[in-house]
Amino acid sequence: MAKIIGQVESLKSLRTELNKRNIYRFNSVGDINRFNREFTNEKQNIFKSHEDLLNEEIKQKTNRIIENENKLELAKNDELIKLNTRIDNYKERKLILERRRVFLIGKVIVYFKIKKLKRKIAYLQDNFDQIINDSLRSIKKEIYDDSRRLKYISENKPKVILERSKDEIAEIEYAKKNVDELRTLISGAIGESLVEKEIRKLSDDYILINDYRMKFKPPIYNKKTDDRIYSIQLDHLLVSKSGIFILETKNWSKRSINSLDLRSPVDQIIRTSYALFRVVNSKIQLNKHHWGTKQIPIRNIIVMIKEKPKNEFKYVKIRQLKELNNYLKYFDPIFSQSEVDSVASYLVEKRN
Repeated sequence: MAKIIGQVESLKSLRTELNKRNIYRFNSVGDINRFNREFTNEKQNIFKSHEDLLNEEIKQKTNRIIENENKLELAKNDELIKLNTRIDNYKERKLILERRRVFLIGKVIVYFKIKKLKRKIAYLQDNFDQIINDSLRSIKKEIYDDSRRLKYISENKPKVILERSKDEIAEIEYAKKNVDELRTLISGAIGESLVEKEIRKLSDDYILINDYRMKFKPPIYNKKTDDRIYSIQLDHLLVSKSGIFILETKNWSKRSINSLDLRSPVDQIIRTSYALFRVVNSKIQLNKHHWGTKQIPIRNIIVMIKEKPKNEFKYVKIRQLKELNNYLKYFDPIFSQSEVDSVASYLVEKRN
């Protein structure tokens, strides 16, 4: 498997932009693709999930009301027995006092005891229903609250489901809005990630450097174009035994290819290639050859993920993703593995 150094630039930019917008649900371009495909289903699943939860709540409240009504009946019977028992006990104690034979002072004491018992009996009898109701108040309140809530959610299910789903729906709609706004960046990340995935299939004597940048002080002057090149930025730089390959990825539609408003990737890659060629062939020392100083060839490839122009271009090859590896393997090796490692080490050291 080819060695990979660094992360694709558009993917880094995409992560940064998503983080700035407080979107953290995506760990890969694949996650974004799945999100786009399944967005409508995800919304429906949110509603369905809250509908299921609401139905379960209705079921639980219905069962709890039934349980509490049974509990209420049992508690009522229990309180009736306890209250009647208290009244009977007071009456029995009163009857005993009334039958007791006592002297004068004792009669006064017994009189007041009987009077007190009469008051207790009268209070319990006069407030019989209120006492029972007070003892059952907590159960009745629970039944009342559950019944009122059950009535509301049963009669307003769509409204309740919408309200409970609101935050989750807002979150995924916010993510979808931002994903749509970042579609150009996402398209680039998808394309560059696919190129990296394809390169990984090559043998380990290939070294891919993602998001390669280099600055020049002083700038490199191209006499032919009268251009001073201060820096270069590449999607991918591939170092191999057959030389260096500049890979620029374009995940463009046919409309984009034909658009006059987009900058020519051919001009861009030729400019970059010129500067890189000047640097590597003046700074990197390869193993000596008995015929003379060896040159490091640089080949320029624009990798098209979707559509591909029919034209051929000078100094640049246009290849679709599926054609890429066969084209790379077409070239004969001219360097040793140590030379490949030396070139890659220099480029990694000098990148910005």
